[in-house]
Amino acid sequence: MGNQSRIHQSLHVVKRKRSPWVEHDTRTVPLSVVVALREAMKREEVSAGEFDDLLWLIAQESSGEVDARNTHSTARGLFQLLRNQYGLNPNGVKSFGDATEECEGGIRYVMGRYRSARAARMFWEAHHWY
Repeated sequence: MGNQSRIHQSLHVVKRKRSPWVEHDTRTVPLSVVVALREAMKREEVSAGEFDDLLWLIAQESSGEVDARNTHSTARGLFQLLRNQYGLNPNGVKSFGDATEECEGGIRYVMGRYRSARAARMFWEAHHWY
């Protein structure tokens, strides 16, 4: 029985407690990214009413870091698009590094999947991903 107990203990996986999610303040997003988002919204003909929620998504996903890369997945850019979504950028993968084009790709993703930035944000708040 002692041997089985040791085997059971060695198979026991210790789950690490995840630290609680902390909302990122949109005021930490660099001004250059805010300007790029406004330009992308004009190019994509998105209502100015979507701005606050789109900016909020950027703050949560990348903290406003242009060409941000996730070390655990293929997520990349201001909106953390996955590899199969890179084509939503105006110039695909070549758009990374250009804040306005990253915003265009993110807007296309959000509007295509959720129809509004508000709906995307609500989903994100419930699941911490979108």
